[in-house]
Amino acid sequence: MFAYFRVKGRSMEPLCKEGDFVLLDRLSYFVFRPKVGDMVVLRHPQEDRLILKYITKEKTDEYHSWYWVEGLNKEGSSDSRSFGWIPREIILGKALLIRRSRTGPANWQISAEHKTS
Repeated sequence: MFAYFRVKGRSMEPLCKEGDFVLLDRLSYFVFRPKVGDMVVLRHPQEDRLILKYITKEKTDEYHSWYWVEGLNKEGSSDSRSFGWIPREIILGKALLIRRSRTGPANWQISAEHKTS
């Protein structure tokens, strides 16, 4: 239930750059709910592609949880500022590790929790 993805684009710069690798944990969200500050991989709600974003807000109605997701690079990110709230069902899992594409395999780093103000 783990997979890895190669970053494409600039929406999560400076943390993730194009060509970096991200490890996806699909198991965590079977037990725990996604929360504000998590970096997640999700299906883009309007296009046929996967995207990497931070959860910055959460709201719950009687039946569903909804999330507001944003990239770190506000000018170069397709995120909730353009497509709105997303349902829990399109979040594939939590992004755990990042490896710089220009470094060796010993240079994995744990993703830092994103603080929102």
